[in-house]
Amino acid sequence: MPRFKLANVLLQLPDQLRRYPQMLYRASGAVDFQEDDASLAFEGRLDFLTYFNAFSAEKWRRYTAVKEVQLHLELMGDACEVLFLGIEEGALDTKDAPSIDQVSTASLIKADVHPKQLTIPERFQGSAEFSALDLDVPVDGMSLVGFALVSKGATAIRNASWNTDVDADQVRDIRIAIATTTFKNEAYILPNIEMIRRDVLGSDDAVADALHLFVVDNGRTLDADALSDEHVTVIPNANEGGSAGFARGMMATLEADEPFTHVLLMDDDVRISPESIIRTYNLLSLATDEYANAFINGAMLEMECPNKQFEDVSHVLPSGVYRRLKGNLFMDTLVDVAMNEVIDVEVPRAYGAWWYSCIPLSAVKEQGLPLPIFVRCDDVEYGMRANPTYMTMNGICVWHTAFGRKFRAAVDCYQYIRNYLIMNALHGIASESLFLARADRTLQLYLRSMAYETAELIVDGLEDYLKGPEWLMDASGETIFKENNSKAERLVPLAEALASAEEDDPCVAHALTGYQVDHDILRDDQAAGRLLRLWRTIPYDRHLLPDRLIKDEAATAYYGGYTIGAPDQVGKRVLVACDREGEAAHVRVMDRVRWRRIRRRWRRARADHKARGAEVASAYRGALAKMTSVKYWSHHLEG
Repeated sequence: MPRFKLANVLLQLPDQLRRYPQMLYRASGAVDFQEDDASLAFEGRLDFLTYFNAFSAEKWRRYTAVKEVQLHLELMGDACEVLFLGIEEGALDTKDAPSIDQVSTASLIKADVHPKQLTIPERFQGSAEFSALDLDVPVDGMSLVGFALVSKGATAIRNASWNTDVDADQVRDIRIAIATTTFKNEAYILPNIEMIRRDVLGSDDAVADALHLFVVDNGRTLDADALSDEHVTVIPNANEGGSAGFARGMMATLEADEPFTHVLLMDDDVRISPESIIRTYNLLSLATDEYANAFINGAMLEMECPNKQFEDVSHVLPSGVYRRLKGNLFMDTLVDVAMNEVIDVEVPRAYGAWWYSCIPLSAVKEQGLPLPIFVRCDDVEYGMRANPTYMTMNGICVWHTAFGRKFRAAVDCYQYIRNYLIMNALHGIASESLFLARADRTLQLYLRSMAYETAELIVDGLEDYLKGPEWLMDASGETIFKENNSKAERLVPLAEALASAEEDDPCVAHALTGYQVDHDILRDDQAAGRLLRLWRTIPYDRHLLPDRLIKDEAATAYYGGYTIGAPDQVGKRVLVACDREGEAAHVRVMDRVRWRRIRRRWRRARADHKARGAEVASAYRGALAKMTSVKYWSHHLEG
């Protein structure tokens, strides 16, 4: 039977993992990667039971019909031993996984794993030239299998891979179109184009002949002619947000002469592991009928902490809350690597974010294109609409900037409120009354923190949802987004913010005299503990206090938060809303008139929703097919 490669063993550390080599290998001695022959020279012990290089035996058995596996090695230099190591199925219990809400910089798993040596060592006798070694891998009953090389001298390894023998008629004909959308983000998209050209399209792997990259340029700043070739197509596109970019990429895939089977949606602001694309193709090629129509979602590892996995698949709770299926896992730690494979992602109301999501084209033909909602909830809604099975696997991932680093009211408030209500109208996945009760509370928390601009965007979101699908389909997402950004609080350097506030209002000048940033408040607001969550429930609002109880003083607050997290903030007429570093700020001054106006608008919108909510939801459901059709999107993007 023909040999089929399942996964490469990675030897070269990408730049972001220079400080985390344990994600590829654990070395007891010196290692040296040689560019000229792509080999890794080492002394002592070199262990490949790691995130990128362990063989995911349990996942390959579940998703495919793979039963027998071989390890291919090419070795040169002094003699060494090859040991197979593994972690057995059932070695970990998911109850020992870290809590979703826990925050840490290291593993919090309440268990440990101890690799088991699976066979007696195989011996490489040594050679002055690279010699091939093909070994049967003991995978039965194992969750993960890895190998270690132990040399008493100096040995080098290259061209290592996990393989299987399979009948040619058992290999599916897979053709993948990558659709990535970008907006004036050349710093990421240009290196990603080059990386895919060099390391995937230019590789010897089978996917090289079955891949095309569509780059949807919403900013129209790329040189499409210079960047396009037979494997890469740059498509200038109207700036109607990420949902429009992905819709255009799906349309290009559907319209192409090549018979694509899958479209891989991928953000532009990511760092890619080329091996992720290779493994995605290989996994799809051997998928059983049960998983032939499954989506593959790559994990998001944080750019700022490259060993930390933030998320791979999430789900929507009946309360309307989005919830990751896994807590933070650290992929340079073996127990976390093992736990990542154990936690089940095949759950109800699951969705995969579109930083890396490979979708069968059959699903696109059946379910249609994304909703025209610019950004936020487009990937969640598509998961609810398609209701797919998800596949995940160690080593299929991207690196993305951590969420929570920057609050964006135009996205995190307006887009979230409006788009979530649209999604729930379409699919009824959660209690709308609970969601709106949470929105009520959120609005009040922002108001009591005098974040009037942010509160107004929440109201805008509900009001625009109630305008219905015809308004949404005719609206310019770009215009709405720009207008909302202009409404949001604008952070400027702290000294500039203070000087501007003092110039605008003499009373504020008095309040800001001697002001110093309280950095403890900015740090403490990042994670709300039990006492802080209790404090949030207290119905305090300075706007209800008489003037004699309002102090003409200033206190520090986090600009994206809505907590009254310290006694120092209570009863102050001025809040200096800062970023996490305390370097940029917006000065908030109490305004009872504006506070009342926002509350009245919200009450009117809630009353309108109570009166017409069922009618509006029905209209969205009736318009779903039109909103997600190629005909609509073609007209919308051309207009």
